[in-house]
Amino acid sequence: MGLERKAKAAQLSVLSKYGVLADFSALDDTELDRALKGGITLAAAQNMTFATWCDQLLGQGKRVPVARFDGPIAGQTRLSNLAAGHELVKSLKARDKQLQTSLRAAQSEIVRLQSELQVLRQTRARAAFVESESEIVQQLRDWYNRTTPPLHRILWEIKEIEGAIFEHQGQLNRDYRKQLVEIILNALADLEHIGFLIDVELRDASSREPLVPSVVLHRSQRLEGEECEREGFVFAIDGVQPDVLEAASEFLWPGRTLPSINNQIRFDCHVSVTLNQRLAMGEDEMFHLSCFVHKLFEAMVRSGDHRPRGTLREKVILCLLLSCTAPCMPVRSLRQELPRLQDTFYRGYSPHAAHDLNTDSNASAGKIVEYLFRILHA
Repeated sequence: MGLERKAKAAQLSVLSKYGVLADFSALDDTELDRALKGGITLAAAQNMTFATWCDQLLGQGKRVPVARFDGPIAGQTRLSNLAAGHELVKSLKARDKQLQTSLRAAQSEIVRLQSELQVLRQTRARAAFVESESEIVQQLRDWYNRTTPPLHRILWEIKEIEGAIFEHQGQLNRDYRKQLVEIILNALADLEHIGFLIDVELRDASSREPLVPSVVLHRSQRLEGEECEREGFVFAIDGVQPDVLEAASEFLWPGRTLPSINNQIRFDCHVSVTLNQRLAMGEDEMFHLSCFVHKLFEAMVRSGDHRPRGTLREKVILCLLLSCTAPCMPVRSLRQELPRLQDTFYRGYSPHAAHDLNTDSNASAGKIVEYLFRILHA
């Protein structure tokens, strides 16, 4: 603190404590420090003479001018007789209280205006969103809303396995598979209607000969000369059991009997999704969709015989969480500043830096749940 500021602080301190308005501008740094400490109690000071008070407060033989008196102050003058600033102190304290009241009222008004501003911004954002929202965003939101209700019903009905896990699990297990296959194939058909081009193929992943021919679960019809966006996603899920293929066959080809397949064979499910050239879709939206579709196919695989029900339940729950936090959903579409799903993958990177990093559509359960927490926190 500079000498001038320290002198003012000492004067205010003495005025507030003793009621004496003295001029401390001629004091040095050490004397001002003593005045700021104010080692004399108010009760003791009232019975002191001015000289004694100055000696103890400022140092031996030190005197200062006091306001209201034209001439020098006699050393024998009692300090209580010099407290002419008492009314001034009361006035300053009253004014300070008034200013503090005005300040609190102003702060309350600022909070109120900030709340109104936030409401106006949200209203403006909603209006801008309604005006600028692309057709594909609306269609994707409707797609999630159509796809998830059957998943809710499956989640409510999933029951744990009774008896040994490797024993036959009965008709209930086949019902899960049939429902999931129907959900997936209906969802793919709806995506295709929006403008996506989708290929889903089961390929024999075993090393034994002869290999079972590949089975196409879905393949979009491409128009001649039609171009697709380069952006999209592809993934493969292993461990598909023949009993899952049987459930798909019942839906795709009712009444058709499949050739007998060795129960030991395992298939890889290859999924490829691209977007029609005429449609524009953001990277965030596409990546989120890839994670949802990946978990949807994982749920189908986990519905096979000899699988624990807990993994099926987990995949269904993750699908539902991803559908709620998709960029096209109101919770995110109205607040563009919310984090993206990719941002939870890279704790050590800023959102801008994470934008350029590759991510895997096989998002872990922990990342998906953490992302939900970040959205709720925001």
